[in-house]
Amino acid sequence: MFFLGVVTNQKNESYIKNKLSKVLPSENIIFITDKNILNVKNIKFETIIIDAKINNKVELRKLLSTAKYVILNSDIDMNLEVINDLNLTVITYGFNNKSTFTVSSITENSIIICLQRIIFGKNGTEIEPQEYQFKIDKNIEKYAIIASEIFLILYSRN
Repeated sequence: MFFLGVVTNQKNESYIKNKLSKVLPSENIIFITDKNILNVKNIKFETIIIDAKINNKVELRKLLSTAKYVILNSDIDMNLEVINDLNLTVITYGFNNKSTFTVSSITENSIIICLQRIIFGKNGTEIEPQEYQFKIDKNIEKYAIIASEIFLILYSRN
């Protein structure tokens, strides 16, 4: 079984854990913060979701260097040198039109994201460009919802 690392705001943690426990045991979902990043440095994460800024770039780069995927919020202010020259698949998301997944439409109750180019899921399956629509929870940040859905897209396909 693999581990998922998640860098997000604390208020999103329970939502993400509940949502992603559909495909991954909740004890394998580890939240990474500036306070605990040194404590998780020996864990090999298969995927890391970065939905919030983290200040310890050196330790974050070490964690990313052993990961297979990084799901990155392209709208956060982050120095991208942390992912340069690493052998991993970077999947970006946000309102930025150059992201792998862009927001096509957002309403009070739902959001549509668009996959802009072919990506490969965990099992090597090809996922072609298309739109995905899902309901949103008003109490959870939109970016955390999008990141969770992208993880499910990558890991739920056979």
